[in-house]
Amino acid sequence: MPKAAVAPLERALWDVVTCLRKQKIPYCMIGALAVGAWGQPRATYDLDFMVLLEGTHRLSLISALSDLGFVIDMHWAENNPIIRDWHLRFRKGRLPLDVLLPRDAHDESVIARRRKRKLGNRWIWIMSPEDVILHKLKVGRPRDFEDALSVMVRQGQRLDWSYLDLWAGRLGIMEELSYLMEKNGS
Repeated sequence: MPKAAVAPLERALWDVVTCLRKQKIPYCMIGALAVGAWGQPRATYDLDFMVLLEGTHRLSLISALSDLGFVIDMHWAENNPIIRDWHLRFRKGRLPLDVLLPRDAHDESVIARRRKRKLGNRWIWIMSPEDVILHKLKVGRPRDFEDALSVMVRQGQRLDWSYLDLWAGRLGIMEELSYLMEKNGS
């Protein structure tokens, strides 16, 4: 990624984290940046967060992000009517910001199992490595399998395999998890 692209991404990351903290909204970073924390880092130019919002906090968050220059991507919302109730897409210039709300029991456990990690000289809540794997398998695109495998390879025996088995069974993705384990030689 060009060095000039890193500064706006990093600045936006910390603006969003500060906003979520001020709003007292439980969050964790997900997506490619979470993959990079636990697996093979890869280039990205977007931010992804899972948040727990109740009642009017959704409007407060939208307003607070708007104050930071993020606007709801109405074109995206119009073209994604099935998921727009639990997935908000914002833009700040060309930078996309996805804010996901839990849509199943596993997503709710993601926030409870999040891990605090240091990025540079600051701390941030990040999705656990097991949940990165499960989330990527739920989506199931080729890039997601590569990301999940990179986390599995890098984390190895540090992974909570009983948690992975439990949720893969509940989510109906045991075959996908088995495929990854086979690719990993586990």
